[in-house]
Amino acid sequence: MRIAKVVVFAVGLALSIGAMAAEKLDPALQAVTKEKFDDQAAAIRQQMKAGGRWEFVDTAERASVNSRLDEIAALLATATSADELSRDQKGKLLQAQEDVNAILTKKDGRRLICQQVAPTGSNRKQKQCSTFAERERQRRDSRDFLRQTGDDGIRTN
Repeated sequence: MRIAKVVVFAVGLALSIGAMAAEKLDPALQAVTKEKFDDQAAAIRQQMKAGGRWEFVDTAERASVNSRLDEIAALLATATSADELSRDQKGKLLQAQEDVNAILTKKDGRRLICQQVAPTGSNRKQKQCSTFAERERQRRDSRDFLRQTGDDGIRTN
C-alpha cells in the first residue's frame, strides 16, 4: 500500500514536471542569427511604445534597452550566427541579452501579480490577481485624478 502511494506520487510529479517543461516560455530576446534578431529587436521597440506589452519601461530603461539592442546588432553583424562569434563576443552578447531580458521581464505588462487582500468588513483574505499593466494604469489614473481635483492628501479641520 505504501509503495503504491509512492509510485502514484512519483508518476504525478513526473507528469507535472513534464507539463511545465512542455509549456513554452516566451523569451523576450534570444539572439541566434542576425535576421531573427532584427525581427525581435523591431518587435521589442514597437512593443515599448504606448499600448504595447512593455509600454511602462521608463526613459532610462528604454535608452538602456535600445543601446543593448544596438550592441547585439553590431556583434551579430560580424557573423552569420551567434555560434560563429568568439568567446569574448559571446560573453558580451549574452550579457546584453540578459540586461534586456531583465528590464523587459520586470516591466512586462502581461506579468501577473497576485496578493492576499482582506475585503472590507472581513478578516478572511482572498487572492486578487491583476497584470502589471492594469496596476500601472490604475496607479497612473489615481495620480492624475488627485492632480485634477487638487487633493494633495493633506486634511485640515
